[in-house]
Amino acid sequence: MIHRFSLNLRYLPLFPLLIFVAVLAGADRTAKADDYVSGLRLLPADAAGVAWVADMPVLAESWKETTLHELGQDDLMKPLVEANLGADGALWSNVGDKIGVRPKDLYEIASGEVVVAWLPFENDRRRPSCLCVIADIRSNHQQALTVADRIDQDLKADGATRTDVEKFGETIRVYQPKTRPGQLKIEQVVIAVTEDRIIASNRDSVVVEMLEAIPQGGLAESVEEAPLFKAVADQVSDRIEVKKAGSTLQWYVRPLSMGRILRDVAKVDRGNKVKILNLLENQGFDAIQAMGGTVVVRQDEFDLLHRGYIHAPPVTDQPDRYRLAARVLQFPNGNLQQLPGWIPKSTASVTQMNWEMEKAFWALESLVNEAFNDKIFRPTIAGIRDDEEGPQIDIEKNVMPNLGRHLLLLTDNTEPITVDSERLLVAIEVIDQDVIASAIEKAMEVEPDVLLVESVDGVDIWKVQRGEGEIEEEAFFDDFGGDDDMQEEQPPLLDTWAIAMVGKGAGSDKPYLMFSSHVDFLVEVAERIASGAGDGLNDQQEIKDLLETTKDFGGEKPSIQRIVRLRESLQAKYELQRRGELKDSDSVLATIIRRLFQDEEQEDIERPNASKWPPYADVKKFFKNASSYVETTDTGWSLNAFLLH
Repeated sequence: MIHRFSLNLRYLPLFPLLIFVAVLAGADRTAKADDYVSGLRLLPADAAGVAWVADMPVLAESWKETTLHELGQDDLMKPLVEANLGADGALWSNVGDKIGVRPKDLYEIASGEVVVAWLPFENDRRRPSCLCVIADIRSNHQQALTVADRIDQDLKADGATRTDVEKFGETIRVYQPKTRPGQLKIEQVVIAVTEDRIIASNRDSVVVEMLEAIPQGGLAESVEEAPLFKAVADQVSDRIEVKKAGSTLQWYVRPLSMGRILRDVAKVDRGNKVKILNLLENQGFDAIQAMGGTVVVRQDEFDLLHRGYIHAPPVTDQPDRYRLAARVLQFPNGNLQQLPGWIPKSTASVTQMNWEMEKAFWALESLVNEAFNDKIFRPTIAGIRDDEEGPQIDIEKNVMPNLGRHLLLLTDNTEPITVDSERLLVAIEVIDQDVIASAIEKAMEVEPDVLLVESVDGVDIWKVQRGEGEIEEEAFFDDFGGDDDMQEEQPPLLDTWAIAMVGKGAGSDKPYLMFSSHVDFLVEVAERIASGAGDGLNDQQEIKDLLETTKDFGGEKPSIQRIVRLRESLQAKYELQRRGELKDSDSVLATIIRRLFQDEEQEDIERPNASKWPPYADVKKFFKNASSYVETTDTGWSLNAFLLH
C-alpha cells in the first residue's frame, strides 16, 4: 500500500494530536533570519480556521519532556501508536482529500514555522473549501525536494497525472488524481517548493496567490491583520506567559465559516429539512464571531496549558447581550464552589456551571418556531398545562421559576467495562423542591414505560425504559406541527434514563432535580445525600490539589468549571476501542456523534492493532488530572485549561 499523509476537514480536532505525534522522533535544528514572511501573512483575512506552530524543533523538544510523550515511547505502546496515529499510520492513510505531505515530512523538513489553514470558497458549489499547509524549510531545502519527489512517485503510482506551471520564478506541481467511481468533486494536489518554504494545497489558485504575495511581504489583507484575528490574539496574549519561545501550538477559527466547511465535508445537513447552521445564524449565534487560543507544551507543573478566547461582543444594550435564541448564552461568573460531599469518589469528571436557565428556556421560543416553521412554542407550553389527557404542568409559573442557576454534570465508568459502562448524571439546584417533585410526578404519570424505583426513603426515582413500539411519540410531535413538518423520527439519545427530585438530606443542604443515564447512578447519589456518607470526591487529596491549582491558575470566579481524572475518564473508551466495541457504546456522546456524522454507506476507518493494545492497567499511569474553566467577559468568554505533568 502507498501511504500518504492526508488531511480531511472532519479531523480538525485531531490537528494538535497530528503535530504531537509528528514530533515523537528527535532532531535538533535552529531557527532562522527575521526576513522570512510568515505563513499567517500569506493567508487571506477570511480564513475559516488556522493552526500553526511557531517553531517545530522547539516544540519537538518540549514535547519530549511530557508524560504523554512517555506513553508514545513505552515498549508496548510505541509501535501501536505509530501504527495507528503515527507519521505513516493507518488513520492518515484512510482520510480523504489528500495533499501529499505526511506529518513525518513536516517534522523532518520544517526548520521553523508550520501553518495549516482551511479556506472558504463559498461561491464555488463544487469545491466550497480548500486546505493548505505552509512550512518553513530554510536550511532544509534539499530534504524538501526529496519529499516532493517522493510525493510525485506516490501520486503517479496511484494514477495521478502531473502538470507543471511556472509562476513568479517557481515551479508549481499540479496533480490530478485518478477519478474514482461516483466522484463529483474536482480534486487536486498542488505542491510548490521554494528556497525557504514548501506550500501544499488541494487548490492551485491558492498556491499561485501565495507565491505572488511573498515578494510583497504578504497579502494586503492577511489573516494576521484581520480585526477578528487580532481581537482574539490580544485577549489570549494578555493572559499567557510563554517561558520558552516556540513551545506553542496556536489556533484560530471563525465558527460559522468553519462549520460550513465541516458540513460540506461531513455532509451533516444532507437530507435534512432544517439546516442547522442557517438556523443558528438566523437565531443570533452569529454573535460568536471568532475564537482561538494558545497551547503551551511542558511548562512549570503542566504537560499542556491553554489560554483561549471566544469573541462575541454584545449586539444589544440589554443585560442578555444577544438577540433571539442566542440569549441562552447567559453564564454569570461566580465563586468556585466546593464540590458537594455527595459526589462519589469514583466520579471521573465533574462540570459546574452557572446558567440563567429560566431565561435560556424562554429564549428558545424563536428557535423552535423557526425550526418548525410555525409559532408552536407557546401553544405547546399551554397545551402541556391545559390538556386534560396530558400532565397539566404549568411550566411558566411553577417549573421554570423554581430552577436555580447552578448545574452539575458528573460522569463515571462502571466495571467490568461494557458498552453501557459510561454513566452521566445532571443535577440542577432547585428553589421549591415540592413544586418540582409534583411536576415530575405529573409528567411520569402520563409517560409510557415508567417504573417507580422505591429504593431510597423519601425520594421518588422514576426509571423510563424505551419499549418496543409502545411509545406513542406521534402524539408529542403532533403538538409541534404535525407529521408533515417532521423529519424521519430518530430514536431517543438514551434507551433508559431516570429522573428524580432529590431533596435536602444529611449529605446536602441543597435540593436537586436530577437526571441520569443510569438509574443505579441516581440511586447511589440519592442514598449518599440521605445518609450523609463521607469519603466523597471532594475528600480525595488529588482533587483538593487540583482545585487549588485551578485557583492559582486564575479560576477563582468562573462561570463554568470542569475537572477531569483522565485515568478514570478514559478507561471505558480505551477498553472498548481495544475490543472493537467503541462504536457501539451507549453513552450520550457516542450516540450524538453517530447521529451527526455516521454515514450508513461509509465504511468505518480501519482500527489496525487496537486489539494488541496492552490492558488499560498497564498504561493508565501516563494519564494525569486536568482542569478547565470559562470566565464570562464584556466581549465574550475566556477559555483556560491545563493538564498536569
